[in-house]
Amino acid sequence: MRTRLVQLAVAVFALGLIALSAAAGGLYWDRVQTRAAEQAEAVLPGLAIEQIPRVFGYDFQTVERSLTEAATLLTPEYRREFEERATQDIIPQARERQVISQAHAVGAGVMSAQRDSASVLVFMNRTVTDKAKQPVYDGSRLRVDYQKIDGKWLISYITPI
Repeated sequence: MRTRLVQLAVAVFALGLIALSAAAGGLYWDRVQTRAAEQAEAVLPGLAIEQIPRVFGYDFQTVERSLTEAATLLTPEYRREFEERATQDIIPQARERQVISQAHAVGAGVMSAQRDSASVLVFMNRTVTDKAKQPVYDGSRLRVDYQKIDGKWLISYITPI
């Protein structure tokens, strides 16, 4: 009887220790997730304000170089789509019409943030001038989705809102 009581006490203690370890692990992981999301919220608005003009701004004389540099800011999947569109549409039209696109991000805020992904709302003003020399002004709101790859935040998609 005494042996059974000792075995029961050891089993209850082991189960309690396992439950306590699981709870501590859960709390630790929640803390890791929360800190990573807070870091994303602190970093990404400024990063978006710096990067979005590089994606949307170009001069017809240097459009290939500008868009090639902008592609380095994108995830590999989005980069392929961006480069295809640049090669087929943007670069030929920019050269033909002698387009100069000046973009300025005037504000940004985090819409949602997780440890390895986030969405940022960016307010962008853009002036597009072509060989007709008539500037066209455009104000846009963009949802910029980010993904963290190898410790670096990259743009995974841009959606006009």
